[in-house]
This record gives sequence, C-alpha cells and structure tokens, in this order.
Amino acid sequence: MIRKFFTAAKCLLLALCCVLLTVFSQGSREGAANGIKLCLNVLAPSLFPFMAVTNLFAQTGLCQRLGRPLNKITQKLFGLSGAAAPVILMSLIGGYPVGAGGIAQLRRQNALSDSEAEQAALFAVCAGPGFVISFAGAGLLGSVNIGLIIFATQVMSVLLTAPLARLLRREKSHYSKGELSLSSVPFSQALVISVYSAAKSMLIICAFVLLFSAFSGMLFQMLPGSAFLTAAAAMLEVSSGIVNLSRSSPVEAVAFFIGFGGICVHLQIFAALGEVRVSKTLFFLFRIIQGLLTTALTHIGLRLVPQKEAVFSTSHVDRAAVFGGSVLSGAALVGVTICFLASVKQAIKHQ
Repeated sequence: MIRKFFTAAKCLLLALCCVLLTVFSQGSREGAANGIKLCLNVLAPSLFPFMAVTNLFAQTGLCQRLGRPLNKITQKLFGLSGAAAPVILMSLIGGYPVGAGGIAQLRRQNALSDSEAEQAALFAVCAGPGFVISFAGAGLLGSVNIGLIIFATQVMSVLLTAPLARLLRREKSHYSKGELSLSSVPFSQALVISVYSAAKSMLIICAFVLLFSAFSGMLFQMLPGSAFLTAAAAMLEVSSGIVNLSRSSPVEAVAFFIGFGGICVHLQIFAALGEVRVSKTLFFLFRIIQGLLTTALTHIGLRLVPQKEAVFSTSHVDRAAVFGGSVLSGAALVGVTICFLASVKQAIKHQ
C-alpha cells in the first residue's frame, strides 16, 4: 500500500513538473540558456582540464607511485593510503566532481578499499579557485580578495571535516606502503581514456546544470523577487543560484552555498563516483557542515582582512556579462562533445 502511494506521488509530481514547464516555458527556456552559457564559460574551462589530468594520474599509476613516499603522512592526516594524496589535492584545486572521479578510478584499480573510497568521498568536495575567486569573487562580489577568503575558508572546512569522516569509517585501511597497486596502461592509451572519461563526465555535469537551471528559471517566473526562492535556487544549483543571491544577500550566504555545493553538484558527484557506495544521508550532512564551517570562517576572515567596500554591499554585475558567450556557441560545444565521445569510444573499442 505504501509503495503504491509513493509510486502515485512520483507520477503526480512528474506530471506537475511537465505542466509547470509548459505554463512557465519562457522562464525555463531562459534558465536553460543561462545554464548553457554557464557550462561554456565557467564550468568547462575550470573543470575539464583538472578532470582529464586527475584521470591521467590514476590511469598511468602516478597516484600510486607518488603515494608511496606520502603514505605515512596521508595515513596520519586522513587515515588513507598514500595513493589518495594526489586525488585529495586535485579535489581542492580542481572543482566539485574532480575528487569523486579520481576516487572512483583508484577504487577500480584497488588502490583504495571500499571504506577508504567512501571516507574520501565524504570530505574531498571543494569548488575550484577559478569558480570561487574569478566567478564568485571578482565577477559577482566585485572583489578578488573576498574570493580568496571564501576559497581559503572552504579548503579549511574540507580539512576540518576529514577527521570526522575518518572516525565514521567502517574499517581501518589494509593497505601498506608495499601493498599499493601499480596498475597502469601505456601513456598514449591512458591519455585517450582520460580525455574520453573527462569529456563524458563534463557532458553529464552540463546536463545536470542545464536541467536544474531550467527549473530555477521556471520558479523565478512563478515567484519573481522572492527571497526564499533565491535561497532555494542556490540550494538546487549553486552556479546560477549565487548569481541572484549575491545581489541581495551578505557574502556569508554566498560562502555557505559554495561550501554546501547544491543538490545539482551532489548528483554530479554521485554520478562520478560510479560504483563507490556512499551514504547519501552522511554525504548531505557533511555538505551542510562544510557549508556552515565555510560561512563561519568567511565571517572571521572578512573581519581580519579589511575590505575597501562594505562586505554586505550587493553586487550589480549584469547577468549576461557574468556568463558571456551565446546559446548558439553553447549548443555547438555540446554537439562537438557528443561527436568526440562517439569517435573516441569507437577508437577505445578497437584498441
């Protein structure tokens, strides 16, 4: 009976979404267009190179080789084998899903156990410096210094939540310095596989951003000017959400949602993790904790580092100026990416 009720509720919810997307089609179209511009000008340039390099590190066995001398340090700091060190570093400077992709690759190579991969997935989540400093700081808040403060405090929140993830781990690491796997493939093949994997992940990320941006645009057409809706939009999709949030909210609010990441980012991470199982409840709790830590530390940082302008002043940066680009160029990028994925997939099959 309960199962039938939930099935009926899901059907009604999906039907309602279809109706709303039809009635408020203008808002959803504008939101989707902004999502494409965001992917083209912000996400793809900042995420794709790091995702490809992280995959290359894992495919060529460099994570394991670099991890051997770092094994003791990584064990003491995070309770993880040394192979996780490069992935953790790349997650801090690459962007939200970069760490998840590297963790999944190391698990496939048996360089991390199930519990180690789950532990790392809980805390190794961070927005990259390009997104925080350039997009949020300089572009939206009008200050590179504020962007630097938010980025630094977000990195601190990741490091502060690492011990908590270690305490919650189900079992201790069974990997030692001499047991780290050195599985790898030739560099040329590793490069092709890494670029293909990064392009596939980038396409999935952009698809999520496009969908959530469309829903955000629909909601803003339904309830224009709603403060609650502005926060809800940032909770759903952080990239486009903080654009509206930065116009009417204090810096600390922007810092929270950057630390939290947004539901759209969470789904991207779950997709990048692949077969790595992680408790969604714990993951969501860690994102809230990281958001709160980023908020508190940003508040302290803004008091310690004097700003030329009041930190609570709103930004009036034009939305089109922030995103730039065009819908046509975004569509062309998606089309080229699909063709590239299809051709590379065939090349990999014939190797």
